Amino acid sequence: MIELETLYKASRPHVFSIAYRMLGSITEAEDVVQELFLHLHESDMENIRDMKAYLTKMTTNRCLNVLKSARKRREVYPGPWLPEPQVSPADQPLEKTLKTESISYAFLVLLEQLSPVERTVFVLREALGYNYIETAEILNKTEVNCRKIYSRAKRKIQNESVYPENTVQTTLLADTFLKAAATGDFEEFIKMLAEDIVLYSDGGGNVNSAINPIFSKKRVTAFLQGISAKGSFTGKLYPVLVNGETGILQEQDGHPVKIICFRWDTKQRNIQNIYFIVNPDKLQALQ
Repeated sequence: MIELETLYKASRPHVFSIAYRMLGSITEAEDVVQELFLHLHESDMENIRDMKAYLTKMTTNRCLNVLKSARKRREVYPGPWLPEPQVSPADQPLEKTLKTESISYAFLVLLEQLSPVERTVFVLREALGYNYIETAEILNKTEVNCRKIYSRAKRKIQNESVYPENTVQTTLLADTFLKAAATGDFEEFIKMLAEDIVLYSDGGGNVNSAINPIFSKKRVTAFLQGISAKGSFTGKLYPVLVNGETGILQEQDGHPVKIICFRWDTKQRNIQNIYFIVNPDKLQALQ
């Protein structure tokens, strides 16, 4: 038992990082971690030669099964499905943030375009640094097959940074939004939006949210001004780190009600996407 507890403490960050990147859900990733170590508790660990490789393979296979069933659930999800964000204080040292949350939120969103197998290969290669031989061994596929799957996935996700870019302009963006939300004047913030911006709002059917993505600068502007006038930004808003990049947390009566984060365009000049995570189920980790 002591040996398993030691293994759990040492290996949990690695196992969780794989599960979270694979699933885009803190809750589901935690479930995978718990199930995996429960399985180990009931197994003969003496026959496992390379524990890290074994844990990686077991985690990956479990996540593949979860992804296949989750894909069906997300097809009937009310409105856009967005990943569950990892949130930490805005004053946390960047080095620590990048070490623990080194995959950007926008990248997690784009991973939803991939099939479960494509996502697995892409995460193992791009986000976790496994080579093709290691990836093939984990998935019981040939190296050639993994190369083809990765190439196909790469074509679907172009020019997006895997890792967070917590730049000065991202902080400025958050500050500009905070001022706009406080005053109701979104003019300066609107200047930072791309003409073809898309806003996604995930309420999960639990709270009011835009059931469809909102396209174009004109419509996003009208949406933001409209919900602001209705008091959507009342309460306390302050900057936080969302998967390593500056975003915004909104609280009402001491409870988190909204996470807002952004994605720059490929030239890092204008905001291409805005994400509103308002589904209470995806804010539980912040309680």
